[in-house]
Amino acid sequence: MLSAKILSYSITREKAPIYTMGSPDPRAYARNKRGIAGSLIWINFDRHSLLYLFYKVRGKFVSSADEIRPQYINPDNASPSAVFQAGLTRSISPSIGATIDSLEELTLSSVGGLSELATPWYSDQILPFDITLAASNEYGAAAGARINGVEILNEGTGVSIDDTVTETKATFVARAVEPLQTTSLPPFRPVCYHLDPLPDMQT
Repeated sequence: MLSAKILSYSITREKAPIYTMGSPDPRAYARNKRGIAGSLIWINFDRHSLLYLFYKVRGKFVSSADEIRPQYINPDNASPSAVFQAGLTRSISPSIGATIDSLEELTLSSVGGLSELATPWYSDQILPFDITLAASNEYGAAAGARINGVEILNEGTGVSIDDTVTETKATFVARAVEPLQTTSLPPFRPVCYHLDPLPDMQT
């Protein structure tokens, strides 16, 4: 995701003190649940960067057929004006005006037909994914980190005549974090003149 700008996360865990009679100080701490949450900020140029990324990799999710917008059933055939033709569609029986009696007569195969694969049009519809951070410098040193099982929760954006760019911010939760670690060391150590003595000063 080339338009990503800021990524931050925090790890919290419930730890409760255990007290016993005869001492005001805790005897120990009980370790409980852990939570991982963070935020992701990216720049939007002429499209929603996150949704477009999953569109390119053909990421889909199982949606209720009543909620699918027509232009997201097959995005390959969508026209540039599809966003101005948005609406809800129902292509399966029973009709939207059916009574409860009609719904009770649905067979097992018909119930399965109430869901269809669709391309996400909200960020919270994206299935869990991983975020990999890779870093390297001019000397060949490299490091990496990974956030596993990211689930988008909230999303917000805005436009203004005072803003030079259009940003979108999303908050997320995750299942696990692999901390930053070295993946490659440089073949040589660069000379740091503020730390290393000059060659003619060495004895």
